[in-house]
Amino acid sequence: LLVAQIIACGTVSTTTCPGVPALKVTTATLGTVAEAVAQLSDQAANPVIMMNKLTWGTFKGLQAAGNYGYDPFEGLPVIFNNTITAYSAATTGVAYMLVGGLGEGALANFPNGEGIDFKFDEMTLKKQDLIEVLGRQYVALGVVAPNAFVKVTK
Repeated sequence: LLVAQIIACGTVSTTTCPGVPALKVTTATLGTVAEAVAQLSDQAANPVIMMNKLTWGTFKGLQAAGNYGYDPFEGLPVIFNNTITAYSAATTGVAYMLVGGLGEGALANFPNGEGIDFKFDEMTLKKQDLIEVLGRQYVALGVVAPNAFVKVTK
């Protein structure tokens, strides 16, 4: 959900969504992540990279082809999310990587606390000797800071 919200934000802040700059990189290079980090605000102190596993493979392939030990991810943590379009499948204007500070740029609100609310039903399936368990945790997510994330697009 948060990934979709980041991608949906425009490049300019509005009353409904902070601005998320889009870095257009049509040909992946070893410097792509460094270019994205340079677009972040100073408040994004602990950036991470979010990408599809296929995109990770593309960048690791660039690293191997370079024949030297340069880290294309600049030492930043990589979070895999296969809902993000892979570099190989992305078309013009489609984001294939997100770089940003989750702690500074996003907010999670747990209105009933951070614990999971469990309900146990021992009666409905009693003839089968089963107990039905339902667990819920209510949370609202949102992008809250401008320039805390960067969309890397083709």
